Amino acid sequence: MIRGILAATLLFGVGCSSALTPAVLVVRHAERDPGRDPDLNAAGVRRAEALVEPARRAGVVAAYHTQYKRTRQTAEPAAKALGIPLIQIDIEPKREAEYAEAVVRHIQAHYPGRPVLIVSHSNTVPILLGKLGVASPREIPETEYGTLFVVTGNKLSEARFGP
Repeated sequence: MIRGILAATLLFGVGCSSALTPAVLVVRHAERDPGRDPDLNAAGVRRAEALVEPARRAGVVAAYHTQYKRTRQTAEPAAKALGIPLIQIDIEPKREAEYAEAVVRHIQAHYPGRPVLIVSHSNTVPILLGKLGVASPREIPETEYGTLFVVTGNKLSEARFGP
């Protein structure tokens, strides 16, 4: 716990150089309206906007999302504010591990050792964390929003963002 707080402090602390702390930031999409492929609701829009500062402080150079509107809408404010590319990697039902592998392969091929943001879903965040080298990622409840998972090397820390 202390180590996680320390890592988050190092990443988000005042005067921290993001070049010294390349990280992968992983979040679940922000709050959404009901439905199959819904938009973010008002709370979700506010949370997505709150993701800009952590992404800026980390020096994020690309933002990944799935084909679903809620992940793109969560990543867009940071991508626009930072002038970085939005990269869509589609996910198919029951193929979550293949999706996570594709994301990690793309990062390794295009942004090795550079900080990126991944916006995904409650069922894929733990899989992504595992593919990024985290030994025992925890499950993400359907009701959990606003947790920022920061992977540096194979170490994981958590921080909160948004309202």
